Amino acid sequence: MTSIFKLDETVKQTYKYQTKGKSPTEVQKELEIMGVKGFVIRMSNIHVTMRVPRESKNKNRECVRNGKD
Repeated sequence: MTSIFKLDETVKQTYKYQTKGKSPTEVQKELEIMGVKGFVIRMSNIHVTMRVPRESKNKNRECVRNGKD
């Protein structure tokens, strides 16, 4: 489900998501399964910062909030 985005058509978005003990690749795959589009650029133990397409911004927020798509 990997998509290619033009960087100038994306926005930074931060989500609250437990990442402790996980690699960025693992988190990326888990979020894709939940329906989140974009790619991970930074992580802490409880936050993930991603570059997401502008048109997916609100849908991604809902997917993370609900934990599903």
